[in-house]
Amino acid sequence: MITLEEIMTPNPITLSRFHSLSDARQLMDEKRFRHIPIVDDDKRLIGLVTQRTVLANASSSQNLIDAEELKKIEQGTLLADLMTVDLTTATPTMKISNAARLLQNKKFGCLPIVDNDYKLVGIITNHDFVAITIQLLDIMEVAEPPELS
Repeated sequence: MITLEEIMTPNPITLSRFHSLSDARQLMDEKRFRHIPIVDDDKRLIGLVTQRTVLANASSSQNLIDAEELKKIEQGTLLADLMTVDLTTATPTMKISNAARLLQNKKFGCLPIVDNDYKLVGIITNHDFVAITIQLLDIMEVAEPPELS
């Protein structure tokens, strides 16, 4: 049985609820992230900010104001006011097939992975599952006998 612990990104980069929308946008742009876990001082998962949330908040104000004003608004908007708090999580011992089904059925882009104390220990994303699928397809192609004509 392959578990999430074997394939997750351990100790993902996080922000706190006191960081701003501007901080989240900058981190997403620099690291090309689409999901940022929000943790408290004890590294317990308290929320998640997605690229969709960041873009939606920017675009709702963008047409009404100039770039400088938008920057001020983003700097003054705390992630606590934007983050999703009703989260589905996984544990490191969850089978990857169960996690994949969960992501597919719920149409999630990521799954935060927490320990028994709800401390964030990792994350897995749709991108990770695509990478795994590619590896499996490559293995299957190598293992497949050549076709006879």
